[in-house]
Amino acid sequence: MQLRCKGREAAWIAALGRAAQARWQAAGLPLCLIINDQVEVARALGAMVHLGQEDGPDPDIPFGRSTHDIADVEAQARAGRAAYIGFGPVFPSVTKAGAKAARGVEALAEAVRASPVPVVAIGGIGLANVAEVQATGAAGWAVIGAIWGAPDPLEVIRRLRRAGR
Repeated sequence: MQLRCKGREAAWIAALGRAAQARWQAAGLPLCLIINDQVEVARALGAMVHLGQEDGPDPDIPFGRSTHDIADVEAQARAGRAAYIGFGPVFPSVTKAGAKAARGVEALAEAVRASPVPVVAIGGIGLANVAEVQATGAAGWAVIGAIWGAPDPLEVIRRLRRAGR
C-alpha cells in the first residue's frame, strides 16, 4: 500500500501509516507500506519511500522511482539503485490531478521486460483489470482509487489479491 498524501503534514502521514500497519496486521493481511515523497516518515515506519523522477537524490532506505516510458525505465536501470520502479499510469488515474496519459498494459509489459528490478504498476488499477495487469509479469500493483472510500477497504484488498492470482 502506498500512502500518497500530498499537502499533508508528516505527522499526519505517519499516524495514518501506523494505523494502516495495525489494521492490516490485525486482519492477517501482508502489507508492503510505501510512503510517497516523505523519506523521514518512511524511515520512521520501516517502510519504503516512492519518489518521482524529480523528487531529489536517492535516499539511504529502500525506495522506488516513478517511470512513465521505456526511456525512464532504462535510465533507472542504468542508475541501478532503486529497489523497484513504478510504471504508469497504466490506466487513467482517478486520484492524481494532472496525471500523464494512460500507458496501457502493452507498455507495462515492455517495462517489465526492460527492467532489471521489479515493476509495480500504477494508475487506475482495480478489480476489473488487476488480472490483466498481473498477466504482464508486473511484480505488483499500487491501488488507491479502488479502495479509497470503499465501505470495506480490507474486503476490496482481499478481492484484489484473489483476482490477481
